[in-house]
Amino acid sequence: MVDSLVAIVVAVACGWSLVSLTAWVALPVALVGCVVVARQLRALENLTHEASHYNWLRHHRSWNDVLGWLLAGLPTSGRLSDYRASHLRHHGRFGTSEDSDRRRYTELDLEGMRRSSATAFAASVLVRIVRYQIGWLREIRSDLTVTVGALLWSTVLVAVPAGLVAGPVTAAVAEGIWIASAFVVLPVLRLIAEADEHIYSDCDTVFDATISNVGLVQRLLIHPHADGYHTVHHLWPGIPHHALRRSHRTLMARDPEYARRIRIRRGVLDTPRAAGATPAR
Repeated sequence: MVDSLVAIVVAVACGWSLVSLTAWVALPVALVGCVVVARQLRALENLTHEASHYNWLRHHRSWNDVLGWLLAGLPTSGRLSDYRASHLRHHGRFGTSEDSDRRRYTELDLEGMRRSSATAFAASVLVRIVRYQIGWLREIRSDLTVTVGALLWSTVLVAVPAGLVAGPVTAAVAEGIWIASAFVVLPVLRLIAEADEHIYSDCDTVFDATISNVGLVQRLLIHPHADGYHTVHHLWPGIPHHALRRSHRTLMARDPEYARRIRIRRGVLDTPRAAGATPAR
């Protein structure tokens, strides 16, 4: 898959370049590399989400699950069956005490994350990230065997190629980039993405409680594979990711009530507001 291939190439390239760079150049290169790899892993998580709704192969569900786990779940430490059970409770028991997402919103006060400035938002993320990741791993029942599987995947597809191309030091650095991306940066992107998606406290319906995040940074970095078009997804979970943006634009153009009421956030720090007469994005 393209997402995996890009992540592997970036990790190997970073490993190769960092070996020869001075420290003051190596640090920003490593940071950028980790963000890019984590973004690709976030894209794979969103494809695992697609597989949980059988949107890979709707009429061949066994193959849907095999391919979804092998190509997207395994490299991101995801166990598809457990993720599906948790996520379908979110859809089927939305807003209730059985909604796993709402529980995390309440436990971590995700609606209380401060978006008045980039500094305030970063601080809000940092004070929540450890508890968030522990809760996430518990919810999807990730355990040592899942983590070992993900590490074996990265060893075979990242460290081994890097070592064959440029030696053991490059292999170790490339694997380090991958591990930092998967276990440090990726949870941050996922936390931001999850905190973007709903506001439970002032809404009575799934439509009004769901936010669509359609800004450029959100679409490219935080919500890849059209994950930001979350309102459409909650209305019709069977729409595949590649059709979500088109469906959103069609509804904005042809359904005045949808266009008036949908709550949209166009920037990470924005307060979501009803789209009203704003143009479709």
